[in-house]
Amino acid sequence: FASSPSVVEASEGSSAVPPNANLLLASPRGPRQLEYLGRAFDDHRRSIATPSATFSLVATMVGGGVLSLPYAMSQCGLVFGTLCLLLAAVGSAWTLDMLVDCARATGRDSFELVGHAAYGELSRKLTIGLVFLICWLTKVAYFVLLTDLLVPLAELAWPSLQTDYSAEAVRRGVVCMAAVLLSPMCFKSSLSSLRFACFASVGSVIVVGAVVGIRAVQTLGSSEHEVQVQKPDQTTEMVMVQAAYNLWPADWQKAMYAFPMFGVSFLCHFNALPTHQELQRPTRYRMRRVVAVTLSLTSMIYLFVGISGYVFGGCRTCGNILLNFRANDTLVAIGRGALGMVLMLNFPLICQPCRNALFRLLCSCGFFQVTAAASAAASDAAGDHQEEGSFDLQMISSPEPVHGEEPLPRVSAGVRRSDEGGSSASAPSSPPPPSPPPGVARVHVYRRQDTRGGHGLHPRTSSALEAFDSFTPKDELMQQSAIEPTTFQRFVLTAALLFTALLVSCIMRSIMVVWSVVGSTVCFMVGFIMPASFWYKVVGPTSPQWKRRAAAGLAGVTSCLSVMCFVLACLNLNEPPCPLAGDAPAVLRMQG
Repeated sequence: FASSPSVVEASEGSSAVPPNANLLLASPRGPRQLEYLGRAFDDHRRSIATPSATFSLVATMVGGGVLSLPYAMSQCGLVFGTLCLLLAAVGSAWTLDMLVDCARATGRDSFELVGHAAYGELSRKLTIGLVFLICWLTKVAYFVLLTDLLVPLAELAWPSLQTDYSAEAVRRGVVCMAAVLLSPMCFKSSLSSLRFACFASVGSVIVVGAVVGIRAVQTLGSSEHEVQVQKPDQTTEMVMVQAAYNLWPADWQKAMYAFPMFGVSFLCHFNALPTHQELQRPTRYRMRRVVAVTLSLTSMIYLFVGISGYVFGGCRTCGNILLNFRANDTLVAIGRGALGMVLMLNFPLICQPCRNALFRLLCSCGFFQVTAAASAAASDAAGDHQEEGSFDLQMISSPEPVHGEEPLPRVSAGVRRSDEGGSSASAPSSPPPPSPPPGVARVHVYRRQDTRGGHGLHPRTSSALEAFDSFTPKDELMQQSAIEPTTFQRFVLTAALLFTALLVSCIMRSIMVVWSVVGSTVCFMVGFIMPASFWYKVVGPTSPQWKRRAAAGLAGVTSCLSVMCFVLACLNLNEPPCPLAGDAPAVLRMQG
């Protein structure tokens, strides 16, 4: 595929092409009237219904990061923090829709291939690198969270740990033991046995949110209450906090330091396109409804946990809200155990895409030669299969602008037109698009008006939808998705990733440091900057000018915010797990 705007050109000598097909397909409309799906609209592999797709994206978003939202709310204030969270949700919905637009305009069903369609090989490598980076940093964050969750449980089970060993030694011992326990699953090539872990993930977050909410309600009506804080030397103490809460930031630098946490909470952009690929009857209306419901549900969960945690922790709210509770609190211990177990189950699910992204990045840089052989095999298979299509389609760039839209007649495989231009009465109906053999990518072309969906637009509810046409991409990159590392390569890469993530987590003092770095770099890039830039390049040339300006403005504003937040994250690398007594804001408070 070349950069947009795009047109489609039919190969010569195709009996299924009507006399006006070349003129029809050469019109410079590209993604405006035609849409391209990597899987056919009625493909049997599209097995995910709307509720399942929604739950899958919710499970991708919610997780251990929800424990840091109360800290972000405490630094931003109740009003400003709520506005930031809702703004991040709206922005994420916008950029998710942009990614789906790009996918349907190019027929590419992964983030990295959409990046390649927009800006070429450099963009693809950058995207793979970001996938690797965010997965690796998430592994570091999971190790830090596991330490925070499991140390109180270990000290509750073995009280002698508090007297016989230093706090730092206990933390490192616990996290190393957790790494040993979860490492066997990380080395596996397939994790189908953990396919239900997403249900446990959402369930554990709901349990933790309920626990935090219960304890917050119990403090209402009192002028002050006792909370636990973790000091910089990893020891804990109990302090009294007043029921006084900020509406707006008392320290704008601290607010900007915590601001990326809101963006991290809604990051699911890498899984959005695979979800779109497996969604049944993937009309635009259905996909937008999935995104809207997902972000609405997660926003309610985040607001409840963030505000409840801030009500309980007050001005001493920790980067991990569970650090504000006593180790011997039975209700909180249940929440710690449930979330800790789920994080250990989810860890291999993060390790697998991290390893695969690193492998693809090394292959693209020439470190592994397996790519050439596998790519040649896939290309041969693609060449053998290409003869099944009605006619060959190639994407070529067009410098001509788009002027208006005219309805496109359907061009179907296997249907002969009569000389008078009408279809013959005995002409057989076109068969559904053939399923490609394993390892071969195929793109199916549809008229955009047929795939919009929505109430009052197109009453068609059947999953069967006739394709405009289908073709096998000639781009070698789209035939490399099935390539996987060998057993030896998988073990070496997994061991290296586990060791480095564990090593970095041992020197991290606060989970907020990890989330701040992730949010200010990868989150802004993946969640806002890159989707807007891809859309501007791929879909923008055929869109209204105000939409192009809005996308460019979003990319520019988030780029500036990314730089500012990253500088603040670097200046706060030694941020303690909980605010110190001198850091408590003294103004702009609302008495409870």
